[in-house]
Amino acid sequence: MKRMILLLSFLAFSVVSAPFAEAQDIHYLGKFIDRGGALIWVSGQEYEVSVGTVIPGWGTVKQITDRHLIVQRILSEEEKEELARQGAAVYDVLEFHIPHRDLRLVPVPVP
Repeated sequence: MKRMILLLSFLAFSVVSAPFAEAQDIHYLGKFIDRGGALIWVSGQEYEVSVGTVIPGWGTVKQITDRHLIVQRILSEEEKEELARQGAAVYDVLEFHIPHRDLRLVPVPVP
């Protein structure tokens, strides 16, 4: 049963992520401690983002944590139709949790 759930999860992820294959590679480098925002790496360049920033090909930054950058993407009607044509679940909004590139660098409060 557990293998079936893992297999179905993998297949669902593969089908849903197919329309976004053209999106560029992105890495979450970390959250700024002194100000609201974070640093990401996209196509060889670093960019500063904050909540509400639109990342082309990915969506809008909704939340920044020490461990993840959470990005939401609202699907267009064409993307929804493509998902339906592939037999995948059709969503209005996709949420991506982009993990911190190196969790060893996450600041930990000193007791």
